[in-house]
Amino acid sequence: MSEASEETEKIQVEGIIDDDKVIIEDSDGIAEFYEGSYIGNLEEKGKKNILILDPIEVLLLCERKRIILWEDNDKNKNQYDFEGLLSYFSQFDKELWQKYVIYMDLRRRGYIVRSGYGDGIEFRVYKRGADFNEDVAKYLIYPVFEGAPIELRDLDKISRVALSSRKDLVVATVDRMSKAIYYSVKKFEILSRDIDGDKR
Repeated sequence: MSEASEETEKIQVEGIIDDDKVIIEDSDGIAEFYEGSYIGNLEEKGKKNILILDPIEVLLLCERKRIILWEDNDKNKNQYDFEGLLSYFSQFDKELWQKYVIYMDLRRRGYIVRSGYGDGIEFRVYKRGADFNEDVAKYLIYPVFEGAPIELRDLDKISRVALSSRKDLVVATVDRMSKAIYYSVKKFEILSRDIDGDKR
């Protein structure tokens, strides 16, 4: 889905902050965000569905003025703006801003972006025009940030995960100008050798 088409969406939806997630209970909001923009994860609550949003998705909706949230979920208190939500959610993830830069860059390029598998794989990315309920992700995104160098053994492990799942591994980082940069990792192996150069 293109950014332009997402900008034509108009409704604003109230959400409930639950620690490091936001819950949407409004059925129109669920249809708009999940089915229309591929945002959030559906869960059953009683006899109805609710939509669970990750912080990055909340920031996206806030930036586009699509979601309304209050401090302490109290309408008598201040309504959150983007900076307030970024500050709040950063207590759970110190690298949230850099991850958001990557997430937004991928979405602006027209990709569907979903949460990853954990273990450093932050995002699953689908081809443009895909249906994430029917199709499989094409790329796995592994963010690496300044001050947190990647361990070679971690890269080896993640490379094997991508290879076994037939997905392309992409290492993403953010430069000093807050621009996302991507590196494709086709195959990565650590070969242990002795001093004579023979494989162990």
